[in-house]
Amino acid sequence: MKNSAYIIAVALITASYVHAVTAAEWVGPDEKVPGKYSTMNLEKLLDENKLPVGVNFKAVTLSRSELSSHLLVQVRNREPLHYHNDSDISVWLLRGRGLIHMGNEVIVINAGDMLHIPRGVIHAYVNQGKEAGVALVVFSPPPSPKDRVLVDSPSPP
Repeated sequence: MKNSAYIIAVALITASYVHAVTAAEWVGPDEKVPGKYSTMNLEKLLDENKLPVGVNFKAVTLSRSELSSHLLVQVRNREPLHYHNDSDISVWLLRGRGLIHMGNEVIVINAGDMLHIPRGVIHAYVNQGKEAGVALVVFSPPPSPKDRVLVDSPSPP
């Protein structure tokens, strides 16, 4: 009986966690009406901004201010090694699983995991799932056009 109750509890917790990630809503400033906030369903955003066949990477800006920029990012295969000159980034993996190369480390990440990557740290996400990895990425401050710098090796800049 105890084992059955444990299995049911784990199943309910897992189901609620999966629902929270897949049924996520974005609440942020309304781009059209200053001072107003609006809600966007992330599933709908992904459906409207599908990653085309043969395309590896796509980013959709959700919000941008003087202090931060919020993007919905999709990665089919992998990112090249790079670092950011201007911005610290925080990443919440909404879908998928993979590896993040950060500095000299390789870290396993799964949907629901969050990570922070300070500016100047070389990193790259490698998707290990069948579907594209999807993340909410927050840049602080927003990146300039020359923020992203590609590198050949994982040595720090």
